[in-house]
Amino acid sequence: MLNYNKSMIWNMTRNCNFQCSYCYFPHTNEKIRNPISAETLLEFLNRNHDKWLVGMTGGEPFLYPEFVSLCKEITQKHYIGIDTNLSLSKQINEFAKTISPQSVNDIYASLHIEEREKRNAIPAFIENYHILADAGFTIKVNYVLHPSMEQRYPDDVAFFSKHGVPITPRPFKGVHNGLTYPQNYSAEIKNIFTEHPAAGIKMVFNFRGVDCLSGHSFIRMEPDGTIFRCPGDRTVLGNIHDQVTLNSSATPCAVDRCPCQGVNYVDLNPAEGWFIEGIRSFLTGASNSASHAFRQTLLYDSEHSSALNNMGVLACETNDYAHARRLFEQAHTVHPHLSRYKENITLLDTIISEQQVPPLSPELSEIVRPSATTPEHLAATGQAIPMPQKE
Repeated sequence: MLNYNKSMIWNMTRNCNFQCSYCYFPHTNEKIRNPISAETLLEFLNRNHDKWLVGMTGGEPFLYPEFVSLCKEITQKHYIGIDTNLSLSKQINEFAKTISPQSVNDIYASLHIEEREKRNAIPAFIENYHILADAGFTIKVNYVLHPSMEQRYPDDVAFFSKHGVPITPRPFKGVHNGLTYPQNYSAEIKNIFTEHPAAGIKMVFNFRGVDCLSGHSFIRMEPDGTIFRCPGDRTVLGNIHDQVTLNSSATPCAVDRCPCQGVNYVDLNPAEGWFIEGIRSFLTGASNSASHAFRQTLLYDSEHSSALNNMGVLACETNDYAHARRLFEQAHTVHPHLSRYKENITLLDTIISEQQVPPLSPELSEIVRPSATTPEHLAATGQAIPMPQKE
């Protein structure tokens, strides 16, 4: 187990040699200009005798100038992790020969199967995987399970398994055909995730109001050296080329969307811990476990409106619409300012009146501490109060 006390996600570059259709950043394959030097980075990392895990992502990190040399410098004292498309064979060979696996947390290799097929690059991917695996590195090959990929996923898993490459499904986080994912995955895809329960915490949670160590022991760095509190909170803490002031302790999350590792850094009360477990179970197809977890949430906090709502979603799955409506109404009564509960009531009424399941289904709530979203709480904590929503 790696021994570090601080963690950084370094978005090294927007440049990438792939052009994946679902990527959320516009990427080019131009030369990277003004890279951060190893000297500048180490001057920051070595302050206060901290031990860092530097998560190197992008873009494609292996495009970075003198990337292997940079990794060698960092790992003299600290640790690294890498998100990569595993396509740059020359650099990967050099990395495998130069860097100690004991200094690398993991290599997160994205399959990007359709893009790789266009380039006839699947054999190179398999070869590069085995070069690193044979050298002793921990490699996780992730397959973003976009809803459009459901039909081909089993065949892809079988193919790569035959070539000694295990595949880990990763939830798609976004909107497809008007549906929000991963909440609206089909039962078939949820069954796929049953064998990969850790995928359930990849949900995009709303941790507003929950104490979080981001900005203290977890930060994000941009290509120009700007330090943000975290990937979801773009509060600037400084720049690595000048001065950086980290938070002295945990502080409440002040945003509505945590797209990354917040679940590892938040201070949850018992109700919230069970709520996270309920979401994880739901997304991995374990409905009974999800129901139990949400009930436990309500035992600790009877007004946890997100848990009430999510129990309603589970009731819809078993066609218990009367019970589902009562739960949605209860959630709406507790926190009427949260529009999802009213939207779910309206959608459920449509299902009942038309006696058929429409393309849209009632949606989960990902709000971990709904009491922190009330206008009263926002006013008391000096946060902006959203405009009233029309019914």
